Amino acid sequence: MKAMKLGLRALFPVLLFAMFVSNAVPLWAAEPDNEELAKAAQNPVANLVSVPFQNNINFNVGPQGGVQNILNIQPVIPFELSSDWNLITRTIMPVISQPPFAPGQDTQFGLGDTQLSLFLSPAKKADGFIWGVGMIAQIPTHTDSRLGSNLWVSAPLLWDCASMGPGCMAP
Repeated sequence: MKAMKLGLRALFPVLLFAMFVSNAVPLWAAEPDNEELAKAAQNPVANLVSVPFQNNINFNVGPQGGVQNILNIQPVIPFELSSDWNLITRTIMPVISQPPFAPGQDTQFGLGDTQLSLFLSPAKKADGFIWGVGMIAQIPTHTDSRLGSNLWVSAPLLWDCASMGPGCMAP
């Protein structure tokens, strides 16, 4: 029970962030029609805040063959730097529940390490080509040592997309 209380307490900052992001869009903005919204949803550099959730369930994890659940909260927030350039942020915050890996351990529940992608991209695509350049960083935000690493990691990020098909997604 103590582990569950710690996990719920650790989840509070994530929920607070999600509420902040959901309110980041001005309430007075004109509502786009369904066709414009559908196009913007497929365009990874569109000026559109989105907060997708991805849930991964892994079976037969650990020596006892337990179930691991990872809920990735992935807000994508673009910032218009000028009429020509956008700064696009994409954060992945995993909420993890996993079975014990050794005798005497309890199930772990909490936050994993956060991955933050920042990339600069033209505000408009040129000849159907979209690109972005920036960096990705892994930040040790885990709430339990078994849910992440203490390493800070960063790497360059180069992203391109030649078409606006459904396979064109932000990194």
